[in-house]
This record gives sequence, C-alpha cells and structure tokens, in this order.
Amino acid sequence: MSTLRIANGRLRRRQRGVSLVELMIGITIGLMLLTALASLYYANSLSRTEFVKSAEQVENGRYALDQIRREVELAGFFGAGSIARGATVAGPALCAADPAALGFSAAGSTVPLALAGYGPGVAAPCLPDLAATSEVLVVRRVSTTPVAAPTPGVPYLQVSACPQDTDSFAFAASAAAAFGLRTKACDPAQPAALRQAVVRVFYLAACDRCSNGGDGIPTLKMAELVAGAFQSRSVAQGVQDMHLQYGVDLDSNGSADCYVADPGANNAAACATVPGYDWTNALANWRNVTTVRVNLLARTLKPSGGQSDNRTYDLGRAAASGPFNDGFKRHVYAQVARLVNVAGLREQ
Repeated sequence: MSTLRIANGRLRRRQRGVSLVELMIGITIGLMLLTALASLYYANSLSRTEFVKSAEQVENGRYALDQIRREVELAGFFGAGSIARGATVAGPALCAADPAALGFSAAGSTVPLALAGYGPGVAAPCLPDLAATSEVLVVRRVSTTPVAAPTPGVPYLQVSACPQDTDSFAFAASAAAAFGLRTKACDPAQPAALRQAVVRVFYLAACDRCSNGGDGIPTLKMAELVAGAFQSRSVAQGVQDMHLQYGVDLDSNGSADCYVADPGANNAAACATVPGYDWTNALANWRNVTTVRVNLLARTLKPSGGQSDNRTYDLGRAAASGPFNDGFKRHVYAQVARLVNVAGLREQ
C-alpha cells in the first residue's frame, strides 16, 4: 500500500498544471511579442504608404514632362513638305476655334506659329478651370496620321508635292472638292495626304475633377481643339506649378542662344550674345523659338504625417516658390524640349 501511495503521489505531481504566476508571466511575454509585431507591421505600413506616395509623385512629374516634350517636338509639323520655310507666320488667338482663325491661309501662303506661350492671368474663356497663377503653352501642328477623306466642318491641311500645282498647300474645313493638290507623280488620281489641324494647350488647374467645388488636387491639363471646341482632360495630378523658358535662336542656326520668359518682349538687355538682333518684332521672336525649358513642381496627392515642407523651390523665376508649410512632399522636374520641325529646317 505504501508503495502504491508513493507512486500515485509522484504521478499527481507530474500532472500538476502551471501556477498562476507562471501563467501571468507567459501572457505578459506573449503580449509583448504581439505589441512588437504590431508596431513592426504599423511601421512597415507607414513606410509602404510613403513609398507609394513618393513613387506616384515621381511618376506624375516625369509623365507630365514627357507629354509636354512630345508635343513640343511635334510643334510646327505641317505635313511632309517644308512649307513653313518661306511662309508668312500668323499668331492666332489663344482660344481661336474657327478654321478661318487658326492661322492658315486658304491659298497656301501663311502658317500659324508652331508654339506660343502666355503668362499668368491671360484671358482664356476656352479654359474655364485655368488656375490664376498658371502659365499656358499652346502647340499648333497637323496630325501625323493622314486621313483618307475629309469630314465636313473639320479643318485639314493638304501639302502639294507636285511642282505643277499652283499652291504649295491648301487649308479648308469643307468637302473633298477643296483639296486638289497632288503627290510627286502629279496624277489627279493620286491626291496629296490630308492631315487634320491640331491645337493643344497645356495649363494648370487647381483641381482634377472640378465639379461641386473641386477635389483640390492641382493638375496639369491639356485642352485640345475637337469639332470646333476645346475639350480638356487631365494629364498628371499633383503638378502644382509650371514655369516655361523659351530658347530663342538669334542667328538662325537652329540652336537656342538665349532663354527668356517672354520672347514677345524686348529682351535686348538680357540677351546680348548675338549683337544686332532686332527684338522689336514679337511675332518674329516667337518664330525664332527653337527650344523650351520646362520646369514643373509636383507634390504628393496626400499629406504625410509629421511632414512640414518649409523649403523653397527654384523653377527659374526671379523668386523661388514656397515655402508652403504644409504636409505635402514636393520635387522639381525640369527638361529641355526641342522644336524639331523648327530647328531642323534651320540646320539644313
């Protein structure tokens, strides 16, 4: 009996559970581990969120630059021929939409400026969401893709390659009867290509979606002339400021000799690299623009906790932008875009 009691006592001691103190210690250690894991997860989530914000800002800034660069490079494309070389230049109004006011002459002697810029405060009824502090860039050209037949009411350009044609080009917004120019073969059955007139305007708006008071997201937008009216669409969100500097070719060799904010003004004092250049003809100055230096200030779409942006940003103006003293992260993006169709003719 005594041996049996001793064995049962040992068995009960082996089966005994943990004490209350041991349980509390275990729970405390578990809670500490869970707290550490939760803190790590929260920190990783914040880092991932900030990374996404920064990546989105970089993507929007670079995409905005790329879109402007592509359009500037196509500015002044008026078909396969070099019709702009000897043609007279016209400066259409910013919001000109009527085909007769786009700067082309029907008889083939005048073409519009390839590019034009406007400072803040310009009157632009075709851009109802234009920010009051925004600069405006207008690109004029024709489509790189020809059409088989014209659509009535849509303006087209037809450039002749036949030396027997009286006019070098024809511009109209009517039926096919208005376009009788021919290809190099001079065969009436082989008419020259028809290309639709293109007008695109880059500007800044204080909102992406501007209905019902707007969403408050500064956005680079582009308005395009479609069916006799300008239609706007967003290009890149978060673009808060834009400054444009125009490279003017003073000696007609295709390279920019001086960068100015307004080629239409008299910049003789600031641009003395080529003596004797006449700055009094604003239209001629704009015609001599061969490059555009684009400076964009882009910010994140959402503020960051603990962020206080007290920096200033140099966009090429006399005074820097900022400080903004808010929670948004910002970065300046810059690029020089070349007017290939203007500078290329001069190099030849």
